[in-house]
Order: sequence, then structure tokens, then C-alpha cells
Amino acid sequence: MKYLAILTLMLTLLNFDHVITSTDLSGKWVDINTKTDTLTFETVDKKDYLILGRGKEIKKGHSSTSAKPCYGLYTYDLLPGDRISLSWFFSSIVGNKDYYFKQTGDLIEIEEFY
Repeated sequence: MKYLAILTLMLTLLNFDHVITSTDLSGKWVDINTKTDTLTFETVDKKDYLILGRGKEIKKGHSSTSAKPCYGLYTYDLLPGDRISLSWFFSSIVGNKDYYFKQTGDLIEIEEFY
């Protein structure tokens, strides 16, 4: 019985579910497929922002040589259960929308939101 109590205490002290914070995400993350799309996580005045950087503007499936890089600014909240809530910064109509989101080490998996 004594060993069971020690084992239970040890398991309680171990953190199996690391809770992701905005500090864990801070900085620029690069899409491993395109190598040009980026997600930048920043905190300004205690508000969390996600900046989506797209490599080039694509219209009708094509990118021209004069195409400019595209950007999107979102506010975000990290939610339990591998979710992130995003709100496009320049729209008060759309509101928040939740997406799958998981960060493991130096890899982020996120449901397509743009």
C-alpha cells in the first residue's frame, strides 16, 4: 500500500499534459512545405496576436512576378483540447472561430484557416 501511495504521488507530480502558452509560441514559425508561409506569434500590451505571412499573392491559381506578399493579422486565444480561437483583427463582424492546433517541440500543426 505504501508503494501505491508513492507511485500515485509521483504520477501526480509529473506533467504529462504540458499546457501551451503564448510564451511557448513567441516568434516566427515557417511552413515546412512552402518554406515561404509563416506564422508569427507576438504579445503586445497583454494581447496575443498571430501574423500570417503568405509567400506571394495568388489570384486565380497563379502568382505573377509583380505579386506582393500577403499578410493577415489575427488575435488568438489558446483553448484546451488542442484548439486555438482566431479572430481576424480587421473585422468586428466575423468574430472568433476555433481551429485544431497542436504544438510539439519545434512543430506546429494547425487546421487551415485562411
